[in-house]
Amino acid sequence: MSRCSMPGRRGAVVAALACALLPAVCGRPLAAEGAVVGAPRVMLNGQALDVTWDGITNAPMTVSAVGSDLLVVKGIGEMGRGEVQDIGTLLVNKYRRLLRIRPEQLVLRKAEKSGGSWYLSYRQSVHGLAVYGSSLGFSIDPDGRVRSLGAILYPDARVAPASRLDREHALKIARTKLRETGESDGKLSAESVAIYPERRAGIVEYHRAYIFNFFARKEPGQGSIVNGRAVFVDGMTGRILKTLPLLKPLGCCIP
Repeated sequence: MSRCSMPGRRGAVVAALACALLPAVCGRPLAAEGAVVGAPRVMLNGQALDVTWDGITNAPMTVSAVGSDLLVVKGIGEMGRGEVQDIGTLLVNKYRRLLRIRPEQLVLRKAEKSGGSWYLSYRQSVHGLAVYGSSLGFSIDPDGRVRSLGAILYPDARVAPASRLDREHALKIARTKLRETGESDGKLSAESVAIYPERRAGIVEYHRAYIFNFFARKEPGQGSIVNGRAVFVDGMTGRILKTLPLLKPLGCCIP
């Protein structure tokens, strides 16, 4: 059982804890005995873990410790959001041999406290680009225990450093797609460039994609919850990778 203490100053605390608890951060590699991809139970540094796997990426989808906890955080009741958000870094450092992503790839999406427990979720980012559909989440109970985590991760996510298509060309392609679906009056409200993992035929292909979020200029009809559409355009080829309805209850925007 690992115990972490995280008082006020985030940077120094994270570094000190990482070196004390997670030797790999200070230059010594983590040993993973029996960490076989696809096995329902693996051993990592003497700790038994139950794991479910993504059959395409070979990345863990759920991880829980057998007879123990993934992490125990001392003083959790005194922590605020700024300190709690760094616990994801500690967790990924400790289990990075299994998760196969680096701590700096985590971007906090949400940190909420309810009933004394914290609920945290992160997105994966590679070289500053969000990986669409990625996530890592866990809860910390009032005693500071992290019992399990759930994740959708893409350890092999890589794309070209720049798009071949400029933004204006990609936007024109997206608007053409809107006309085909009868939504040509959509107003561009948000946009981004992200890594889009295209899953097909047992493999994942990674695309550097423009994502344009178009919202209806007029209020949708009574009973409709669709308020617009997101269009994903491959930044290298101009291919439409995906379109998604934007739902009013979810707000703005994708990703």
